[in-house]
Order: sequence, then structure tokens, then C-alpha cells
Amino acid sequence: MRNLRPPSRDNDRTDLRKAVRRYRYAGEESGHSITDAEVEQIVALYDRYEADNGASSNELKGDGLPETLRDAIHAAFSKTQTGRILYPVRERLFGGVELCPVCGISTPDELDHHLPQSAFKPLAIHIRNLVPMCHACNNAKLAGFGEDGIPGFLHPYYDVLPEVDFLRVSVTIQGEALVVAFAIDTAAALPDGWADRLTNQFENLKLADRYNQEINAYLTSHAASLHLIHRQRGQVGVQELLSLQAQFENHAFYRNHWRPVLLRKLADFDEFTEGGFASVLPIPDEIIENLEA
Repeated sequence: MRNLRPPSRDNDRTDLRKAVRRYRYAGEESGHSITDAEVEQIVALYDRYEADNGASSNELKGDGLPETLRDAIHAAFSKTQTGRILYPVRERLFGGVELCPVCGISTPDELDHHLPQSAFKPLAIHIRNLVPMCHACNNAKLAGFGEDGIPGFLHPYYDVLPEVDFLRVSVTIQGEALVVAFAIDTAAALPDGWADRLTNQFENLKLADRYNQEINAYLTSHAASLHLIHRQRGQVGVQELLSLQAQFENHAFYRNHWRPVLLRKLADFDEFTEGGFASVLPIPDEIIENLEA
């Protein structure tokens, strides 16, 4: 997981007034005519959400608000789709976010409600309750939602991660296969309770399996470089190449992204750097001859 900069709340009131309206459909009145006072009530809930760093509470369900208002805000989320009146909300949220902040694998293509819109209808279009996420993470996330008193997933906007290594990986070579196992380091210097929350998040989203599905294609892209540097400089060259690539990807992504974490581990794995990589990442004889030439 990585943190995202909290999006601006400058348009809170404008978005509510644009999205929540009374209208006639099929001869019947629907929606809600939102008043200035009701706008301020909703914004006060947004303020409470922010003060509590996105934690769930019954107050945020807005039980004291008119049901038609809660239902209208809930229905307004559909207006964030392409071409609809709240589409600028979607554009603001996806701007500059190239990878899902939860898995770091896929491009984000959906908006996740940190607190589910089914239970927290007044927050359905609150920009800081919406997180850009990939389909795989968004689809699996609901099982990890924390009800009152039970911690849920960390909030990408509010739960600021410390600069510590909390994603760990173990590697072994078995036959001609590299066996990799990712996990959350529960001994890392994280705030109280965060190791359990990250573990819950990691397991619910099946991130260990999803990372493993990416590894072969990723390491294959480095195969020729590893073989070449080993022929030129031996184990030290391989270690330095992996370490340098880890530094670059740490900068390009973030500290606990699975790729730099894996590279750092492989750089310290003697069996791999001494030449074991060649059995894991074999290349055809004709390519070896070209490397040697």
C-alpha cells in the first residue's frame, strides 16, 4: 500500500448542489431539493469524517437526515461516470495516479468507497471517501471492511505510513524454480494495530498470490542483463545490478512496492547472484553466444 495526497475539498458544496436535485421521471417526482442548511449538515459530516481519519461511526450514516436526501446522495454516485455532471470528481481523483495504491500492480479504473456507500449514504460522493483503485482490489475489499470497533483497511489519504520496511519476502530456489513468499512483517515499527490491519488487508486482497503471478514476467525482462553482467563481473556485478535496479524502482514506485522489495532480497541471496539465476532464467544458446561476442 502507498499513501495518496488527500484531494481538495474546495468543491464540497458545489458538488452536493449539482448532484442532489428534485426531478420528474415517468410522471413521478423523485430526488430531493437540497437546502442550504442540509448542505451544511452534509459538509459537517465530511468534517467529522476528516477529524476521525475516515474511521467508521454511526454518526456518519446520517440517520437524522431525511431519507430522501440520503437516498439522493447515494444515487448521485452514478453521476461520476463519463459524461455525467460529477465526472470532474472522477477526473480529479484519477489524475496522476498511475497504479492502484493498494496492490501497485494494475492501473486504477474504479472508485472505491473507503466506508461503503450502502451503509454510509451521505458519504457516497464525498471526495475523500473515494479512492482510485483497480477492479481486483475494489472487488475483494468489501470482505475486509471494519464495522464499528473493528479496524478495517488503512486509509490511503489519512493513515500515513512511516518510512519503514513492512513488506517482507523470502526466496529459495527449488530445482529450476524461484519460490517467492511475500508477507507483512508484523515486527516492523508501525503504529499500534497497523500490522494486523495491513495483514488483514494483504490477505483479503490475496496480494501474495497476485504478486507471484507477476514475478516471472518481471524477472524475465532482466534475464539478458543478469547473464551479461555475470559474464563480465561475476557475482558482484549481479549484486550491484539488482541493488541499482532496486534503488531506481524504489524511487519510481515506493519503498514497500513489491518490485524493489523483491530486488533487494535477490541482491542479498547468494545462491541467486552466484549463478542460480541462470537456472531460473535460462536463455537460448544463440543468445549466450551473442552475449559472449
